[in-house]
Amino acid sequence: MKTEIILKEGYPYIAVSFVVFLISLLFSFSLIFQLGFFVLFLFFVYFFRNPERIPEDCSENAIISPSDGEVLSITEGTCPITKKETIKISIRLSLFDVHIQRSPIKGEIAAKEYIHGQFLSLNALKASEINEQNRVLFRNEKCDIVVNQIAGFITRRIIMFRDLGKINLAERYGMIMFGSQVDIYLPKNTVIKLTEFQKLKAGESIIGFINEKN
Repeated sequence: MKTEIILKEGYPYIAVSFVVFLISLLFSFSLIFQLGFFVLFLFFVYFFRNPERIPEDCSENAIISPSDGEVLSITEGTCPITKKETIKISIRLSLFDVHIQRSPIKGEIAAKEYIHGQFLSLNALKASEINEQNRVLFRNEKCDIVVNQIAGFITRRIIMFRDLGKINLAERYGMIMFGSQVDIYLPKNTVIKLTEFQKLKAGESIIGFINEKN
């Protein structure tokens, strides 16, 4: 199946912004407004882009980044679905990152839970715990991995493209609108292959490998 270049979820934003731009031309709005509406149209086209991604490593033990963005922290934390102690990696997305999330492993979506919450700035204390979020459990015979999509102050919508069931490595499963954070919870025996402040690409960048010897 051919991959869409622009996500259909973006069509309403793109269409409305383009119509507003045309209206500004038709009614001879000032140049600054015309340029502003045109820039907004271009921004939506850019924001909802859906680039092809090829994983850097497709081996069975490889774990691929589920999200674009910058690594904020690598800590230990309790996984919100499995309740196990895990390695927690937090990834912050800017407005200019691709906001599609992709499966970190080949396996299945075994569980998911949507938590209704607040829309605090992600810089606020506890925002990643009390903000609106969507948690997804990815599972195969080697590991359980949970990815948590967290809404921010601007973000008002988290979308799931997939339901429970089989999923391929790097397959897109959801997105967050307009700036956000993604936390990924990895097994304690994961060999981490990234550092803080590193830039990642969803479906492409390696974040670690499952160490089956431990």
